[in-house]
Amino acid sequence: MPVTTAHDVGRSIAALGGVLLIASAGPARGPRAPSADLDVHAAELVRHQDPDQRYLLGVRGLDLLAVDFMAVAEDGSPITDLRSDEVTLRIGGRPRSIRSMQLITVADPWLAGDEAAAALPPPFATNAASDTGRTAIIVLEDASLRTGREGPLREAIDRFLTSLAPRDRVVLVTMPYGGVKVDLTTEHDRVRAAFSQLVGRAPPDETGSDLACRSRRTLDALAGLLSGLNTGDEPIVVLFVTSGLAAPRHDAPVTLAPGACELTTDHFAQVGAAAGAARARVYVIQPEDPTLGPGAIQAENIAGVGFKGSDNPLAGIENLAGVTGAHRLHLASGAGVLERVTRETAAYYRLGFESARSDRDGRSHQLEVRLTREGASVRSSAEVTFARAGARPAPDTPQQMLAVSTVFRDLPLRAAAFASEPSPDGTLKVVSLVEPVDPAATLASVAVGLIDAKGRLVVQWTATAGDLARTPVLAAMTAPPGTYRVRAAAVDASGLKGTADDQVALELTPAGDLKLSSLVLGLSRGGGFVPKLQFADEPVAVAYLELYGGAPGAPVSALLELATTPNGPAPLAVPLAIAPTDTPNRYRATGALPIGQLPDGDFIVRAIVGIEGQPAGRVVRTLRKIVR
Repeated sequence: MPVTTAHDVGRSIAALGGVLLIASAGPARGPRAPSADLDVHAAELVRHQDPDQRYLLGVRGLDLLAVDFMAVAEDGSPITDLRSDEVTLRIGGRPRSIRSMQLITVADPWLAGDEAAAALPPPFATNAASDTGRTAIIVLEDASLRTGREGPLREAIDRFLTSLAPRDRVVLVTMPYGGVKVDLTTEHDRVRAAFSQLVGRAPPDETGSDLACRSRRTLDALAGLLSGLNTGDEPIVVLFVTSGLAAPRHDAPVTLAPGACELTTDHFAQVGAAAGAARARVYVIQPEDPTLGPGAIQAENIAGVGFKGSDNPLAGIENLAGVTGAHRLHLASGAGVLERVTRETAAYYRLGFESARSDRDGRSHQLEVRLTREGASVRSSAEVTFARAGARPAPDTPQQMLAVSTVFRDLPLRAAAFASEPSPDGTLKVVSLVEPVDPAATLASVAVGLIDAKGRLVVQWTATAGDLARTPVLAAMTAPPGTYRVRAAAVDASGLKGTADDQVALELTPAGDLKLSSLVLGLSRGGGFVPKLQFADEPVAVAYLELYGGAPGAPVSALLELATTPNGPAPLAVPLAIAPTDTPNRYRATGALPIGQLPDGDFIVRAIVGIEGQPAGRVVRTLRKIVR
């Protein structure tokens, strides 16, 4: 059954967050400014700013709940400099005071349109951005699409898939029958090929009752799908393709019992509640004009005799948009209409507000977010559901936060992990750097853990008082070679909690007889090297890596390059100085790069090391420079 299959999809997407695409047919309806302070008690407020996160507040001593919304400009680009005084929030019809406001990026807006820069690996992980990519579930109601009308829709879907990032995951589903055609995958060509085989299945003579039956089955399947997509932490964006839905209708004369295809407001309400619980951003995609097709006959006469309900296929779309807060897009408005979804979903805001006793009841509540900024539009669910009070105790310590997958964002963090130093037992050292985004924040406790591909916490590290006195905090652990998720968890002096997750391939890079560690960037301070994750107005950045193995006295060439693309030309190249360490067959290589005249942005640093007559090895690291 389609509903069962939809639940299976939901389980496979749990904890990922994403974009759900559902299509429908019918007429459609720069520089970042500094943020203003919130109108709350200053003693309760800690403010953080970062180029990736134009407005982020953490609040202590308050029981906060969170809702999400997207703010988009008229051209569909995300607005990343929104101020709290431009936002009003109502839950269940009651106005709420906003206590925190955080911008979370899925695709970095300040790199938008710069394909070369966007291709660079991120210099660090942060809880101000979602590094998992989006999940696009394309749901086609093929029973509403007429045979022979698939061409424009296929072209639009093809362009949409092309606009996604390589890490974005896609699922293809048909409704009300058919189920999953392509399961969760980053192989967008598989989805493109499968969609090209789908055809419209709309009957040529659909009656009003047929329209109601189809609509009821589709709404049931859609509610089932959304019910399985509650990720709990990240919002989901939904895009629904249909050529029309019936509005609530009696499907029988009012003097008689309900007909076989009775369609009530509850069927729509269930979809709205499920969308709110899943934090879904719904887009309704209309591939054609449904008024050109069958099913537009009114059953009642001019006196209202024989009334059953409207057979207008646009009426149900309007009802669905109302209960879900959907934004409607029509393919007739342009070939790239679905690419707007990609732009709009690049970033979203999370609002924190004080909870009332009635909020934590596990039921659906009306959600209303409004903006006062000229030309700005809101994309949000029409409803929201909060877990019952006491349903799931929140972790209190960094060690407890390592054991869950939830992203904690009240304390914004940066974190990065590096592979280094082999041990005789075959393990490697992994070094992790952790720092608060706000340089004024004081970290009270920090823990770092390595999580393997099966989700197991392999090893963890806890900071001492001495570790916490340094910025960034430096953690060191050993583990067997492999790919790990490195989770950094921290609590600051005011009780705010944060986590940041980075991926590390725990392996050394071969360079002939040598092995190379990861490349680390930093500064020269007090005659030593101090790592740094983000640069501002420093005139020089220092690159550091270690070399292992090799025969003493072997001729080694080592070069440091600065470029704008991973494999492009390097306008700047300097030699790396190699020096021995106290450990045999272990050497350190350092080089200085002048960065004072560089503009803001991301740059690639490449270290190329080789022994004469042997293949060279290369390690890279992204340098981010932001002058506040």
